[in-house]
Amino acid sequence: MAMTLTTVSKWHLGWTAAVILFIFVAILSTIYSLTHNITDVYPFMYLLPIILVVYFYPKRGVLFSVGISLVYILLVYFYSGLNPTLVAVSTAWFVMFITIGVVTSSFAEGLREETKKYRGIFENSQAGIFTFNIDSQQIQEINGKFARMLRYEIDDLRGKDLSRVLADTGERERLLRQIRTTAQTGEMELLFVTREGAMRQFLISASRTQNNIVICSAIDITERKLAEQVIAKARDELERRVRERTDELLQANDELKAEIQERKRFEAAIQLANRKLNTLSSITRHDILNQITAIVMYLSIAEEVVKDPVTLDHLKKIEQITKLIQKQIRFTSDYQHVGASTPQWMNVSSTIDDAIADIGLKDIRIESDIGDLEVFADSLFGKVFFNLIDNALRHGEHVTIIRFSYRESDDELIILCEDDGIGVPENAKGRIFKREYYRNTGYGLFLSEEILSITGLSIKETGIPGKGARFEIHVPKGSYRFAKRVEGQEPLAP
Repeated sequence: MAMTLTTVSKWHLGWTAAVILFIFVAILSTIYSLTHNITDVYPFMYLLPIILVVYFYPKRGVLFSVGISLVYILLVYFYSGLNPTLVAVSTAWFVMFITIGVVTSSFAEGLREETKKYRGIFENSQAGIFTFNIDSQQIQEINGKFARMLRYEIDDLRGKDLSRVLADTGERERLLRQIRTTAQTGEMELLFVTREGAMRQFLISASRTQNNIVICSAIDITERKLAEQVIAKARDELERRVRERTDELLQANDELKAEIQERKRFEAAIQLANRKLNTLSSITRHDILNQITAIVMYLSIAEEVVKDPVTLDHLKKIEQITKLIQKQIRFTSDYQHVGASTPQWMNVSSTIDDAIADIGLKDIRIESDIGDLEVFADSLFGKVFFNLIDNALRHGEHVTIIRFSYRESDDELIILCEDDGIGVPENAKGRIFKREYYRNTGYGLFLSEEILSITGLSIKETGIPGKGARFEIHVPKGSYRFAKRVEGQEPLAP
C-alpha cells in the first residue's frame, strides 16, 4: 500500500538525515585530522550533531551525547597511538560533550514543555486568539476557537491579510492606531466578517510584543448586543407606555378632582337644604306639639265640665287620638336623625351599657358576653338596644333576665338579645318590624330595623312563644371587628 508522507513526517526525515550527515562528517574529519596530525579543529565538528539532536529530539539528547562522545574518544585512542596529550585533550572534550548534551537536553526539554503548555492554552482557550504582524498586517497564528467563530478552518486564515476578517478600513485603522500608540488596548468592540460575509461583533483585547507581533483575544458578543438592543427597545416601549399611562392617570385624576369638587359643592348644597328642612321640621313639629298639648289640656277641661256620657265618651276618644298623633310626631323627630351622620365603629358593650343607663330596670338582671366586639353602624345604634330592652320590659310581662351574646360564622356575626318573658306570638313575628304594627311605644322596632339597615345590618325575632323573645342582629363580614385583634390598626370601613 502506498503511503503519503505528511508535512510533519517529511520535516522529521529531513532533520534525521541532516543529523546522520553531520555525524558522518564529524567521524571522517576526526579520522582525517588524526591521520594528518591535525589536532585543533575536529572536536568542534561534534558540537553540531549534538546541538541538532538535543533541539529536535531532547528526550534522546543525553544518550546521543554519550554515544557520540564514546565514538569520538575511541577514534582518538585508536588513531593517536595513545598520545598522552591527545588522550588528555580528548578526555576533556569527552566530558564536555556529555555535559553539553545533558545541560542543553534538560533546557530543551523544559522549553518544549513550556511551549507545549502555552500551545495548549492557546488552542483550548474559551476566547478566540489570533496574532498578526503590525507592519505587514498578516495573520500569523490563529486558534481553533477564533476560526470557528468566523466559520473558517485554521489554514484558511494563517498567512492571510488582516483585511480578510477585519474588512472595514475604519475599524482596522482604529485598532492599529491604538496598538501603535499604547502597545496594548483595553476592550474594543470591532466588526468582523465571517466566511459567508455576515457581520459579527467582537470584543477585542490586544497587546504588541517587541518584535511587532500583535496578540489579540476575541470574544463574540453579537448575541449579547442583539439582546441588549431588544432589552433597550423593550425598555423604551415600556417607558413610553408608562408615560402614556401616567398622562392618562393624571388626566383622570384631574377629572376626578373636578368631579369631587363638583360633588362637594352639590353635597354642601344638599346639606344646607337638609339643615333648612330639619330646622323647618323642628320648628313646625314644636309648634304642632304645642298646639296638641293645648288641645289635650282643653279636652281635660271639657271632660270635667261635660256630664253627658255619650259626649264624654267622644271626648275621651278624641283625647286618645290626639295623644297618638303626639306620639307619631315625636317619632318623626327620631326618624329624622337616621342616616343623618356618618357611620362609625361602635363598641357594642359600651353601647349596651349606655342604653341600660337610660332605662329603669328595677329587679331585672342584664347579662352581657360581648367582649371587645365593635360594629360599623349608624350613630343611632344605641337606640336599637334601648328599644329591645324597652320592648322586653313592656311586653315580656314576667321578664327577670335579659342576656346579650354573639356567635360568629364564616360569613357573618350574630348579636343575640334574649329574655325569659312570654315571647312573641308566631303570627306577630313577621309584623313587629312593620311601621303599621305598634303597641304603646309605637315605632320602636321599625326604627331599629331602619337604623341597622343603614350599614347593611338586619334583625329578626327567632324566639319560642311562651319561653321568651330572642332577637338576632345579623352583621356581615367586614362590618364587625374585635379591638384586640387590630391593636394599632384602624380597619377600613366596609
